[in-house]
Amino acid sequence: MRSRHYTVLSASAERGGLSQRELGEVLGVDPSAVVALVDDLERSGLVRRDPHPDDRRTRLVVVTDRGTSTLAEVGELARRAEDELLGALSRAERRTLAELLQRVGL
Repeated sequence: MRSRHYTVLSASAERGGLSQRELGEVLGVDPSAVVALVDDLERSGLVRRDPHPDDRRTRLVVVTDRGTSTLAEVGELARRAEDELLGALSRAERRTLAELLQRVGL
């Protein structure tokens, strides 16, 4: 799974479904790029597009059960990789590293 796909899947799961426009805003990605990412995730059975309850022209990107389990699996793999990579750092050092990476936009 590519990092952008993971980000779209994660954002959709956290918020219980977002429109593609909202996903673009949340992720800082052009909405046209979001369409391609959602298409990929939908083909894989990880998300579905549901009708918006208040706007019949809009669809909400909702994570499927398969998407939820995939998100958990990928999250666990990422945690293991992070522990292996950053194992020599203390918790405080890891927090400092994360803060510094956020400052530079990574």
